[in-house]
Amino acid sequence: MLQFLTWLEGSRFSLWLVQSDTIWAYPTVLTLHTVGLALLVGANAALDLRLLGAGRKIPIDALTVAFPVMWTGFWINAISGAMLFAADATTKGTTTIFQLKIGVIVLGVVTIWLIKRAAFSTSFRLKPEATVPLTAKMLAATSLVNWTVAIALGRFMAYV
Repeated sequence: MLQFLTWLEGSRFSLWLVQSDTIWAYPTVLTLHTVGLALLVGANAALDLRLLGAGRKIPIDALTVAFPVMWTGFWINAISGAMLFAADATTKGTTTIFQLKIGVIVLGVVTIWLIKRAAFSTSFRLKPEATVPLTAKMLAATSLVNWTVAIALGRFMAYV
């Protein structure tokens, strides 16, 4: 595994990303990662908070538009995150913090899918006056914790 990580980190793309003086290299990829995070976690937080009872005047069904925004943010982050990983593969790929972060992200994505299934399936569509099922509330709380932990782990990686 270390051999692959060393190869990845030494690839022409990784070297360009880290060593280039152009703004189109590392700064742009890092900015895209932040934008993807804002789309994913921002839309997710709005949905989660509404399921937990905030903004009761907003019809929950209107928040189905959050899912495409979340998936757009996820794919921006997946691509930019892979690029950032490649730039420092031997360090990041061997840390427990990075592995935990990936695990928490997987849990977050699964939670998004479960929330959509629990609160927005065709068999059960929440109406503005409907009571949010306890399952959806528990998933929303779990989702908020997942993404908070993923962000904290990502920030902590910069200091390890």
